[in-house]
Amino acid sequence: MSTQPTERWIPADTLAVRILLVRTTLGLSQREASAQTGIPYGSWQSMEDGRSPRDLPAKIARISMSLGVDRDWLMWGGPLAQTGTDGDPLESGVTRQQSRNKTPSIAA
Repeated sequence: MSTQPTERWIPADTLAVRILLVRTTLGLSQREASAQTGIPYGSWQSMEDGRSPRDLPAKIARISMSLGVDRDWLMWGGPLAQTGTDGDPLESGVTRQQSRNKTPSIAA
């Protein structure tokens, strides 16, 4: 058995990964996320598959407003919110309570 150091895996910071992360954090299926945001199911699937949708800024705005996710992070990516010792976020974004309730408020 080899004792070579292993590199830690870091997910790609892509729109598809960010949308998937938001959806799974909120405990939604693709159909539920599609219904809550008003984005057609096929379009949602395509975005998660990494295809660039038409009118991306409008779709990002709908996801942001409907699911309470920071619009700029969703569009451009960046660091994830840091969590405190109790596991609650220290920054705005999807909170643990929002993911339990599945009724997030709009992040400031």
